[in-house]
Amino acid sequence: MKVCFIGMCGHSMQAYSVLKQRPDVELCGVAPGSSHENMTASFDEAIPFYPSYTEMLDKVCPDLAVVSPVFGLTSQVILECTARGIDVFSEKPVATTLDELDRVEKAVRKSGIRFGAMHYLRCDPAFYQGAKMVREGAIGEVRLMTAQKSYRFGKRPAWYSDPDLYGGTIPWVGIHAIDWVYAFSRKRFLRVTAQTCGSPDMTALCQFEMEDGVMASVNLDYYRPEAAPTHGDDRIRCAGTRGVLEVRDGKIHLINQNGVQIITPTEAPELLESFLNGTPVMEADEIFYLTRVALAAKKAANQHNTVTIM
Repeated sequence: MKVCFIGMCGHSMQAYSVLKQRPDVELCGVAPGSSHENMTASFDEAIPFYPSYTEMLDKVCPDLAVVSPVFGLTSQVILECTARGIDVFSEKPVATTLDELDRVEKAVRKSGIRFGAMHYLRCDPAFYQGAKMVREGAIGEVRLMTAQKSYRFGKRPAWYSDPDLYGGTIPWVGIHAIDWVYAFSRKRFLRVTAQTCGSPDMTALCQFEMEDGVMASVNLDYYRPEAAPTHGDDRIRCAGTRGVLEVRDGKIHLINQNGVQIITPTEAPELLESFLNGTPVMEADEIFYLTRVALAAKKAANQHNTVTIM
């Protein structure tokens, strides 16, 4: 299987660490996704560098493209791959506007390619096993969920300050928390109210109305101090009719009729491995749906109103 990399702006190094270990994979090329990226050479000198990704795609004819350009250009790169019938493992969000998402979804379905996205935190062991426990009834019926992502801002590229290139903190960061809310509850999103503050969005808050009267909120910020022991502080709290389950600091904290349990999971599927092996953790339909929810929340924040999620 021939694989090329387009852009290095997101989580593509996680994909690279998996692909380089597989004997069935030939790493055939690296190219920037746009002139906004500071790439003048391959990240691995053994992999050929191409200044143009379209030239690389036409010359190499890869079986799979790992797509991770400047976020606002992801959909454009995906469309170039679908037009050539090339499978895609893409950074999320796979589009930063609803119109772009419609085009990507139609193109992927028409082309029939295999399509995956880098929702890596779905496969974090604590979140993966915590979601499984909630779905299996550990806290009864889910009634309320609150999810958080807090990051250090650190040094970010200049294009983070361009809304068209960055795409927004809700679709870039918040989509992980939205993914958790869905994975834990399996409830559909109905409506969202949201707000953001800063340029780029340094904080964001989303409130969702979901099926069966379930409520959920997602709060995001880039204000985690540099002195913090980890880059991020990720957590979710799920309150149900028979207990409460929280995931934080890599552990599951469960309180229910059986008392208190603290669990430190270590096992979860590897996202790209599952995609390559034909047993994807997330199907394309789910990727498109969660992207649509995140972009609806972005729209609600921009318009200062409540948006119905179709």
